[in-house]
Amino acid sequence: MGEWSRETHWHQGSVLPDDASKALELSHPESPEHTFVVVISHDCDLAADPDREPLVELVTGRIVDAIKADSHAKSARRLQIEFQGPQGLIAVELSAAHKSFVQKDDLAPFDPRADVHLDAQGLSILQRWLAARYRRAAFPDECERRLKEAKLPRRIEKALNAAGKHVIAVFFDVDDGKDIQRNGPDDFYRLGIYLLYDTSQSEPDAEAAARSAADQIEKAFESAFQREDKSWSNIRLEYCDVMSDQAMSYGNSLMFKQWRLEHISLDDDPQQPVLEG
Repeated sequence: MGEWSRETHWHQGSVLPDDASKALELSHPESPEHTFVVVISHDCDLAADPDREPLVELVTGRIVDAIKADSHAKSARRLQIEFQGPQGLIAVELSAAHKSFVQKDDLAPFDPRADVHLDAQGLSILQRWLAARYRRAAFPDECERRLKEAKLPRRIEKALNAAGKHVIAVFFDVDDGKDIQRNGPDDFYRLGIYLLYDTSQSEPDAEAAARSAADQIEKAFESAFQREDKSWSNIRLEYCDVMSDQAMSYGNSLMFKQWRLEHISLDDDPQQPVLEG
């Protein structure tokens, strides 16, 4: 039986081999045949002596057909991410609900998979997703209620699903960042939206996908909150623009609040968005 040491081969983002997953009784509850278990403990904690840090945190995910809306840590509850594999990219879905801990001594006999890994960008995305659960932006409760009643989160999610991994973040600007309590449908919130698209691969395709999603979102807001005379009620969409990840400044990222896909997107499971650091 192996012993844990500071020179461990396990790192954040390491993937458990099948024999380790089975020995530790880790399988995905919905897709056990597609189980994909990832180490999410920080490297410093993994290197620490078991007397000080006895546990390794894991998330039990599953292999999926393709990356959709939950890419780039846009959801704090779920993450769809691509691992580098021997035959190319492997699409994986991780869920915060499927985190667990194992003793280091129980994991010590095994080595991580050598044929599967995250590249630097993938590891950064994983880390942002892990932080997302504890860094959540808040929007006015009344604004959330109005969005939810009009089922806008679901319609936004549908638009982003079509855009897939091209859209990496959604930013909301509600009332220029002022905390204003609105009363009645004629006292509407003023909302601006930016869709941030990825330029690292095919920038023209990413921009086109983002613009298509923006058009769908604009139509959704108009059908939900615009009257026949073109006046607005409850929420007025001032703009829904697209922006490349190269164009957004640090100041922009501080000014706007990032809206996550799970933000009140499920009627029976209300959740919160996350603000990037």
